[in-house]
This record gives sequence, C-alpha cells and structure tokens, in this order.
Amino acid sequence: MTENINTLISSQYLFFILDNEKYALKTDNIKEIVDLQNIRKVPKSNKCIKGVTNIRGELIPVIDLKIRLDIGEVIKNRKTSLIIVNILDSLDGKNVPIAIMVDSVVEVEDIFEVDILETPIFGTKIDEKYIQNIIKFEDNYITLLKIDVLLDIEELSSVD
Repeated sequence: MTENINTLISSQYLFFILDNEKYALKTDNIKEIVDLQNIRKVPKSNKCIKGVTNIRGELIPVIDLKIRLDIGEVIKNRKTSLIIVNILDSLDGKNVPIAIMVDSVVEVEDIFEVDILETPIFGTKIDEKYIQNIIKFEDNYITLLKIDVLLDIEELSSVD
C-alpha cells in the first residue's frame, strides 16, 4: 500500500500571535527571531514602519504587522518579538532584511502539504490579499500570510 506523495512532503512554518490569533509564515525567508530591540523613529515613513533597529551593527526597518494588516497596533511587552525576514528587492535584486514586530512567537512546526488548505472567500478579519492559504494544525485553522505581499518594498516605501 502506497501513501499519497503529498502526505509525505512537509515544510517548516513559524507560528506567531497577533491580536490573540495565531498566524504563520513559511520559514524560507526567515533569518532569525529576536527579542524586541530599541526602535528609533524615522520621519516621513509609512505608518506601519515603526522605525529602525540595530541588530549586530545592521540597521533594519521595523514593521508593526498589526498596523500593516489594519488590525490595531502591537502593544509592547516582554513577549513582543521581532521576526527578521529577508525580502528580495525587485529594483536591485538584493536581499533586504526587514523586522516584523509581533505580539509573540509560538513555535516552528513541520506541516505536511496535505494540511495546507485553500483560503476561504469570506470570514477573515484581514485583507485577503495578504493571505496565502490556511493551515490545519492540531484541529485549528491558522492563516498563512503572503510574506512577499506583506513586505512589498515599493508599497512600504510610500508615505501614507
């Protein structure tokens, strides 16, 4: 008896909390996770950009993911974390590190392809353009975010 090949293929996903709800990102572009650092404000920037932080000598822009998703603002506390993601800048072809501020990081899990489901056409509290799929994990449904859309450098560079 042979199993369907899709049940055997898995990838790693990082689960984190925003507004008491669990979300996920595929770990492919994630560089590291760090505790909240001191953030220096940057004038005349997009409202979701909280500023820049210095991580090992590198200045990295910090995005408040709740503001980006239009679901509030991250309230800083001891669990607040920064997820450092490398995003390809389409203008110069280089990877750019960006820090995403989240309420807390939960875990990294292997998820089988069979547990990646289509996105429903209704019932989400965030704009569907940011949703890649839904992950079924331990009898829960977790929103998998589109990192390239969330952190579109051209869009983030515009001042609103």
